[in-house]
Amino acid sequence: MKGLRLALILAGLLVAGIVVLILLNMKSENVHYTVYVGGYGGSAVKFDFNPKTSDYGIVGDFKVENPSYLALSKAAGFIYGVSESGRNSGVWGYSDKGTVLSLGNVKDSGADACFISLFRGHLFTANYGKGGISVYPLDTAGNIKPPVQILSFTTATSKYKVSRIHMVKFVTGKSSKNDYLLATDKGLDRIYIMRLGDDTASVSSNNLLYGKPVRLYKCDSSFVSVPEGYGPRHMEISKDGKFLYLLCETSGRLLVYSIRESGNNIVLKQLQDTVSDLENAGASADIHLSPDGRFLYTSNRRGKDGIAIFKVGEDGLVTRIAYQVTDRWPRSFAITPDGEFLFVCCQKDKTVQIFRIDQASGYLINTGKKISFPDLEPSCVLVRSV
Repeated sequence: MKGLRLALILAGLLVAGIVVLILLNMKSENVHYTVYVGGYGGSAVKFDFNPKTSDYGIVGDFKVENPSYLALSKAAGFIYGVSESGRNSGVWGYSDKGTVLSLGNVKDSGADACFISLFRGHLFTANYGKGGISVYPLDTAGNIKPPVQILSFTTATSKYKVSRIHMVKFVTGKSSKNDYLLATDKGLDRIYIMRLGDDTASVSSNNLLYGKPVRLYKCDSSFVSVPEGYGPRHMEISKDGKFLYLLCETSGRLLVYSIRESGNNIVLKQLQDTVSDLENAGASADIHLSPDGRFLYTSNRRGKDGIAIFKVGEDGLVTRIAYQVTDRWPRSFAITPDGEFLFVCCQKDKTVQIFRIDQASGYLINTGKKISFPDLEPSCVLVRSV
């Protein structure tokens, strides 16, 4: 009797295992990714990627001059970006719900925004050319409205030290639930910290996506200084909001900070200063965590072009474990939501390389697949599951 019971249990486990394998296989067959690539050229490009075969196909584009950075709405169907084009620079948008439809564009008077983020129904740009941040509300149809706030940061007295805002990132306070914006200033070696709140001077509008314009307010501690000459560029925040990872372009250094909230302020405390670029080439670019938070990746240009790979400890500190060589000038990169693939823009070779991620080790495996662009130098890639 006991033998029969054991046999039945084992048979049940075997059936359950087979069912799980079938479901996983069905999932892998059904999952596709939509990948958006921006850069320097005449349009941003959209393509479909099949993770089972690693095949891809271009399925559309969005005509705009030098769409160097992109942002997607959480609900599929809207794409926004910056046009980094000197006097013609600004922000733009498209609806991508079957039929491509322009959502308008707004000039920024040569601010040359190099980064854009969509948060609480507003677009936030990092204005590299004029050292500032602009805030653009969206209406309920997704159209871009004129900016409700433009911040400019103080320029140092030396002509060689001017504000160069490179990225904005959002974090929510653990106790207050306030939303904060962090901004890197590559020129003045700072991280600015601002609180995001409703614009009390504005009247509510039923036509705005968020209902009322938002505004950035200075915190008590308006910025954190980064070591001089480091050139802070891009940031990543751990999923639990406890740690900030800062990649510095000029020095090739990677800094780790703890994040805590004190009153209506975010407090950053430096925990680690380690190297991203062993070649010291002065052109580190982008940084991302794997979806499970176990590994951290950084891109480095000009010297030994490639991706540095770090393991993340429970204390938030990182240990360098590997380096993956890429095509020339790896800039922005993106990891698929399931952590299976990494797409990297190699600007000077006009390619987007596709790597598979070994999820046990964090190492990158070159699939040999790459997307080539004859008329676009890719500088931004975003991935969405479909």
